[in-house]
Amino acid sequence: MVLWIPCAASAESPLDRILAPLPKVASASGLPPQAAAPARPAFALTADALIAELEKQAAQHFSVDGDLKFSLARVWAAIRLPEADWILTITEWPVGGLASTLLIRVKVVSGSETIVEGQLPLRAQLWQEVWFATGQLERGQSLAGPALTAQKADVLRERIALVSARIDPATLEVSQSVAAGRALTRRDVVVRPLIRKGQVVEVFAQAGQLGIRMKALALENGAAGDLIKLRNIESQKEFNGQVTHESKVQVHF
Repeated sequence: MVLWIPCAASAESPLDRILAPLPKVASASGLPPQAAAPARPAFALTADALIAELEKQAAQHFSVDGDLKFSLARVWAAIRLPEADWILTITEWPVGGLASTLLIRVKVVSGSETIVEGQLPLRAQLWQEVWFATGQLERGQSLAGPALTAQKADVLRERIALVSARIDPATLEVSQSVAAGRALTRRDVVVRPLIRKGQVVEVFAQAGQLGIRMKALALENGAAGDLIKLRNIESQKEFNGQVTHESKVQVHF
């Protein structure tokens, strides 16, 4: 009878080869390789980021009513920054306020470095809702009803101030002809008078607790709150009174 006694295999099995640790690779100097240093992130100040910050600060400084838009008047190449954070300071604002073209002085700091310092030319737009004529408007015409429509316009482009859509058009009347489709300017309208020259009005005169009502002739036009000259129809004496409502005036003695 032959007895077989197991013994350790001298040859390496395929499983042993898989589980064996990988050999260490020596560097050219004979030392283990060093881990590569991580690349430093790159930060940049772009034109879009600069404009967004300029618009924000200008809107606050000028208490802007509407949508303020800036664009750079010259080419801006992105500037490399030492840090991710940066601070823009407006060191000099335009003396004349907002206009279609501006020149402001700025300073940009990132980390402890001043990145930009100097004058920056800008183009500006300020979009607001204003009144536009839906049809031809004639002098003396009332603006109540569908005579107007509200649309957005760049108010900085106009030499004469436009009439904001926040103003009640019923309080206005046309002072000169306006073509259909044109935005109304402050020159095109006047405050609609509640009393007109030559009109007979009701006057309420008050002296202490005593009140008197009378009729008088208006000697000039007057809007709400205006002080106008009147003539007593009976005595023909002239006096001043304050316009309160349609065809009504109040006098205090």
